Amino acid sequence: MLLAQTGDGIARVGPHGLHLLDAPGRSLEDFVVEGRLAEVAGLRLGKEISPEQATFAPPVRRPGKIVVIGLNYRDHAAETGSPPPALPRFHLIPGSAVTAPGAVVHLPESAPERVDHEGELAIVIGRTGRDIPEADAWDFVAGGTVANDLSARDVQLGENPALAMASPALAKGFDGFKPLGPALLTADELRLHDTLDLTTEVNGVVRQRSSTAELIFSVPQLLAYVSSFLTLEAGDVLLTGTPAGTGIADGRYLAAGDVVSVTLARIGTLTSTIAPPHAGMRREEA
Repeated sequence: MLLAQTGDGIARVGPHGLHLLDAPGRSLEDFVVEGRLAEVAGLRLGKEISPEQATFAPPVRRPGKIVVIGLNYRDHAAETGSPPPALPRFHLIPGSAVTAPGAVVHLPESAPERVDHEGELAIVIGRTGRDIPEADAWDFVAGGTVANDLSARDVQLGENPALAMASPALAKGFDGFKPLGPALLTADELRLHDTLDLTTEVNGVVRQRSSTAELIFSVPQLLAYVSSFLTLEAGDVLLTGTPAGTGIADGRYLAAGDVVSVTLARIGTLTSTIAPPHAGMRREEA
């Protein structure tokens, strides 16, 4: 199933529109966190609405944690001058970074100059587990969605004068830096498609074009490895990595007014608009 959280409730996404589901007072996140996503298939269909009528929310609004995998495409490792990792690399960032499809993302006042896009497949955890066996990993997945792993590269690399250290977690964890959505492809279907085409566009120009078939470490490998260090809880989100075409390689960073769209086959397109820092806007309005 392809499911979406809308302002009108949970919807099942079809080829021609969205069918609202009969689940008053419940959100898609409720079913995910409670480990009851399979029950959504049995919900009665309500009225049909067009995507243009819908206001989309992230499949999970406030994950307990977000696990960000680094250098999981060989071409991205190559463009950054790094060897492909022998083991997965990951960072933890706060759930407060999540924002909705179509949302405006403000550049950080302290780090507005080198903000980068990273289109990715994001995995939503649907069952809590520790030391998850690779062979059983899909049993712990609710589904997959689209993510843009926005990153302030100067903060990530320790080159920002406002900070005394490099901080990948902060670089990727600013408010609004993790747009998620617009829909969730449930695990039963996602696991059948390990070749989802991925495209990232900035102002209509393609910056990234790849496929999840190019992942160095598969989804089961990532879940098994990360869960060997910490518990993955239902509702957590794991970003699987980004392919080549990022700004860190060619210096084309994001600026206010840019529109970034990340498309994953079978799931949809996640669009965000970049805006000036909040503080700058307040000064202009004062």
